Amino acid sequence: MRNMIKTIAITSLLTTTAFAGAAQAEMYFELGATQFSADLDNESISHFGAVGVLGTTLKATEKFAHKVEAIAVIGLNSDEVYGVDVKLQSVIGAAYRPTIIVNDSVSLYARAGMFNGRVKASGFGMSETDSSTEFGFGVGVDIKKVSLSYLNVDDTNFVTATFRF
Repeated sequence: MRNMIKTIAITSLLTTTAFAGAAQAEMYFELGATQFSADLDNESISHFGAVGVLGTTLKATEKFAHKVEAIAVIGLNSDEVYGVDVKLQSVIGAAYRPTIIVNDSVSLYARAGMFNGRVKASGFGMSETDSSTEFGFGVGVDIKKVSLSYLNVDDTNFVTATFRF
């Protein structure tokens, strides 16, 4: 019980500090779509998903910005592999996004972070859900308010287009 109270207190302190710092920083929100694919033995699966990104710029100069993002993907369809229906239910993660500012309209960035994916497989009268947390990395380009990116998480490839609000 004492450890639980201590954990809640520390989490509350860190969350309050993060939001206080973020309130002074530039926040942004992106919505879009992703096409993701993965190879399973000799089979491959391909799905579409909806993407939401909540980010903040921690520090920026005229040519470089440090950004941190929370990313969520929700799978919209499923694919069949070996007679089993496979669906990526969700991917949720946090990433660091160093950004090179080319000009007022174009920025190039990298992305690295930790992501938790949840997959459901159904077939032959059974259903199984599994999740894992993995490291992910990728690159992207911002053109005005549109972001195009590639992200690889545990050999699953995400090609994404989002619009920044």
